[in-house]
Amino acid sequence: MTFPAESVPDGVIGAPHHLYVGVLVLAVAILVVADDYAQREPLLALTGTLTALFAFATVWPYYHTTGALLTLAGLVVALLGVLWPGGMWSGYPLVWRFVAFVGVVVGLDDAASHAFGVWTPLDTVWKVGIYPVLP
Repeated sequence: MTFPAESVPDGVIGAPHHLYVGVLVLAVAILVVADDYAQREPLLALTGTLTALFAFATVWPYYHTTGALLTLAGLVVALLGVLWPGGMWSGYPLVWRFVAFVGVVVGLDDAASHAFGVWTPLDTVWKVGIYPVLP
């Protein structure tokens, strides 16, 4: 097995990957909670999100292994930032923590699929439920 399984995810980095959707959902959650408390910002989640987005969109197509590793690492850092017990997200409504968690999981689903070549749940939803009905 080679790592990453795909040198360029789906052959086109600008395709509508659900990693982009997940990162956007996570970014919305970060932006909503970022201005609520002075001196408390979701920097770990933000840093992981931006790292994953940058690595996936610009590094992976040219430096495959580095891009894949940075994408996965960025999403794991974002996940840790969101789930850290007693962390900065614990002071916010649970709904925004859940939205951020869903965004990270959606991004990880796509990143894992392209990096390891494994079939993931959202790939099944796309191939079976969404793609066949698109015009």
